[in-house]
Amino acid sequence: MQYDLLIKGGQIIDPGWPQYHTLQPADVAIRNGKIAAVAADIPTTQAARVREVSGHIVCPGLIDIHAHTFVNAHDMGAETDRRCAASGVTTLIDAGSAGSATFPGLRQYVANASEVRLRCFVHLSALGLIHLRVGELMNMGYADPEGCARTIADNRDLAIGVKLRFSNNVVPDAAGTEPLRLARQAADMASVPLMVHITDALLPVPQILEFLKPGDVVTHCFHGFAYGIMGPEKKAILKEVWAAQKEGIIFDCAHGRMHFPFPFVRQALDAGFLPDTIATDLTLPSATRGPVFDLPTTMSKLLNLGMGLEDVIRCVTTNPARVIGEAEQIGTLRPGATADVAVLSLEQGEFDFVDTDRNHMIGEKKLIAQLTVKDGRVWYQADRAG
Repeated sequence: MQYDLLIKGGQIIDPGWPQYHTLQPADVAIRNGKIAAVAADIPTTQAARVREVSGHIVCPGLIDIHAHTFVNAHDMGAETDRRCAASGVTTLIDAGSAGSATFPGLRQYVANASEVRLRCFVHLSALGLIHLRVGELMNMGYADPEGCARTIADNRDLAIGVKLRFSNNVVPDAAGTEPLRLARQAADMASVPLMVHITDALLPVPQILEFLKPGDVVTHCFHGFAYGIMGPEKKAILKEVWAAQKEGIIFDCAHGRMHFPFPFVRQALDAGFLPDTIATDLTLPSATRGPVFDLPTTMSKLLNLGMGLEDVIRCVTTNPARVIGEAEQIGTLRPGATADVAVLSLEQGEFDFVDTDRNHMIGEKKLIAQLTVKDGRVWYQADRAG
């Protein structure tokens, strides 16, 4: 047979590929774990296996650029693959669960035991997120820029950046900009991006942005606290934010349990400010009890708040692949790329969505993962898919 697997009859969308940047009918053929062809009406006789996905969206495997697998040295752990596969996520980025002292555990107990393509930001704190009742940098002695950079250098297959949570009750008030300086130092030593969590930050966003470079990530950009992308007045997107995004600083809207109030998200979207990446900030409690649940649910919330489908898909495929430096291999359906594919249904009806302040929104659209292909292999298939 010419192909190992044929995904047939779907509507293709790949925002990073001009030929398919909007929904178009086409089939996807896979051979030896790579995308072999994307074209209309590829004969089923040319494939050893066929999955019929008529009426569904076919896009690159989803990339969740901010989630957690190792909070308190376990969290999603062994659940990581099941949660990812059932939500169309083929690449998961752990956003600083581990620091230099705890990273070996993440590698041994999560990375080595998981099928999902895992990448990690290494926390500036040597502890990582080991005990959330006490901020991991409340004692600045735990800041370990040299160890962080060394951990990244020793684990290039897994570690891709530096993470800093720059928030009240995480770093001491008297620390000023020192955590930002040390995180910048670590990122520069390792030549990797820096991701800064800004929810309930101690300083205004413009001061934080002074420490960031193009390719760095501002995460939780839609939190509703005082020092956010609209400043304390919350009347307009700050000019420094517009300028930073234009210069290539990435704004990630990771949902989490306290970073995604619908009124503020709608206000930002209505102002024309779109996130560069959409992520979950998923942990096991938020996956089981909500309000996050999974990446398609987070994508659905933004669809119902006014983002277009192409923009939403771009924020979970093309853009995060670029951020982590793997745009040629993942986040795309171009022939030759890794055969990671997500097949999604766009359901119509009345769906109750909940935000981080327990506000409810009735939406008319909901994305649901129906089929997940990773490295050319069917990894998940819903009962009603094909």
